[in-house]
Amino acid sequence: MSIAAEWQSSVPYYSKSASQKLSGIADAFGFAIDPRIIDDHEQLATLRWKLQCGLGRDNPVATKALTKLFFTYLKGGRDFLYDKDAIDRLFEKLIGQYGVYDIQTSISPPEGGQLKVLEAAEVNPLIAKYHFLGYGRDDGLHLGLQCKTASDGLMAVATFSPWDIDHADHILDQLGIAKSEILILSRLLSVPGKRRVALSQFIAQLMGWVHKERKDIKGIATYCNPNAGHYGTVYRGANFIPLCFEKHAFVPFMDEEYVSPRKYQQLCDQHENGPLDGNLRPGAVTPIPLLLYWYPLRARGKARRALGSCEYPYPDNLINPRTNGLNGVSVDEYDRLKRRDRELLGIEDFTGEDIEAIRQARAPAEAAAVNHELKP
Repeated sequence: MSIAAEWQSSVPYYSKSASQKLSGIADAFGFAIDPRIIDDHEQLATLRWKLQCGLGRDNPVATKALTKLFFTYLKGGRDFLYDKDAIDRLFEKLIGQYGVYDIQTSISPPEGGQLKVLEAAEVNPLIAKYHFLGYGRDDGLHLGLQCKTASDGLMAVATFSPWDIDHADHILDQLGIAKSEILILSRLLSVPGKRRVALSQFIAQLMGWVHKERKDIKGIATYCNPNAGHYGTVYRGANFIPLCFEKHAFVPFMDEEYVSPRKYQQLCDQHENGPLDGNLRPGAVTPIPLLLYWYPLRARGKARRALGSCEYPYPDNLINPRTNGLNGVSVDEYDRLKRRDRELLGIEDFTGEDIEAIRQARAPAEAAAVNHELKP
């Protein structure tokens, strides 16, 4: 399936490339990124634009499809980026699944609007429909930005959840902040419709509301997953600063679908007495650490670099993060073996110099010792 992308020339692109964004992330958070991963993200950026073209420029569910593109790479590895047939099949599947939508997105700026506290039952259906994770949070505080004209509905919704990142508590200790004094912005969504607010504008209103209404809260933290093509541009634009980075041994998948750390933990809780029966497997790509940004409300936060790191505590009763969960071969050994895979090349893949070198090639003298094997 061939995807044209003529409209790209008329669409303003981000001021930085994927490699520039990742380099900035590595510098701000203090970790190194494999140059091969950076190269892969440049190729993914090109595929992302082509897929966006096929989905439609103002498609309200495009983020779901674009995220699945990145997750397909995480699961299958670099080979996917060089497999045109696999890419075409994926594009055809995603465009068929997400290319048709029942609401027209408008880029018209909102006329006023007011934040209101909502129930989870009001927010989560919108999150399930439009957010790339596909599910909301029942816990915490839910807020919505109501259009000035009530008939236009909600322009944006967000969920603030309690701090439950126990493995990063030492970062809060450095700030002198208790777990009860910080919230996590766990869901953020600009709702498609007649009026649509910019996320940076919505975040500013959210920070103002929390500062006014929740005097006990000293800061807001949020996650960002660069493995999904989310580089934190919106958060940096809203004056969030690096807090810490969270290392993951692998990215888990089940039945071809990405399993978030929270879902992973739920699976662990359900199978606490033994290994999980199913198709839970780690992806082929070692993930970039997840990023935690934060916005100081009543605390010092002048440092522009991350305060440290943490590691997500994957349980041992599901799969061993050091193996691929299928045949006990380590991920590093699997990658080494994959590099030795034979490639199928056509004559057009060879230069004239290559062809002449093959024509002049002669078997070494010691090969004569096995000539008898060629006899009928």
